[in-house]
Amino acid sequence: MTGAVRRTPTFRKIDVSPEARALMPGVQVLTLEADIAPGGVAAADSVWAEAHARWTGASRSEVRSAPAVAAYRELSRRLGSHPDKQPPSVQALIDRGLRGKPAGSWPRINPAVDAVNAVAVRTLVALGLFDRDQLTGEVRLRLADGTEEFTALGADGPVVPEAGRPVLADDARVLSLFAHRDGVHQAVTPGTRRVLLLACAVPGVEEDTCRDALLEAAALLGGPV
Repeated sequence: MTGAVRRTPTFRKIDVSPEARALMPGVQVLTLEADIAPGGVAAADSVWAEAHARWTGASRSEVRSAPAVAAYRELSRRLGSHPDKQPPSVQALIDRGLRGKPAGSWPRINPAVDAVNAVAVRTLVALGLFDRDQLTGEVRLRLADGTEEFTALGADGPVVPEAGRPVLADDARVLSLFAHRDGVHQAVTPGTRRVLLLACAVPGVEEDTCRDALLEAAALLGGPV
């Protein structure tokens, strides 16, 4: 019997506009496409449990001083946000689901999102995922022009991000307020079969670390494309 051919994962860096690069020097977003396995996403509870053992007894200051968390907090400050009022995603996941919480109280959205969040808190790499089939063209990191509508997950309706705010956008629309909140259009649902995984590299969180986290997340989902 012939063995299965192992596919080489294809990592990409999204295009960053010159204006966004000047605002956020050293910031890059790496992507990896992945399929969701026909039989479903591998259970992520063991990954969550590993992260829970690390963080449930941690102090507030210990979380914030972890090198990767501190690096993402610095990005929040650079973008004009207070990192406690609008905390980086990995900090928020630890605070809301792990620190001082009983085992099993981590957030549950759907299996794919839960798996990626589990890898994020284990690796401390800021990760995201979009429904690949809902994207139009290429995803880019740029600054909002002040005229585009954006509807965030959980929001009552659309807003217009202020000009100069960093956003992730495809050829059709704004997808995310960068490092803050994703939109509804490309949200992953139980019907999603193909995703675009995203990892944010910043000064203090290296690209190789991001690639490893992307591979781990893709493996839980079903494998990289």
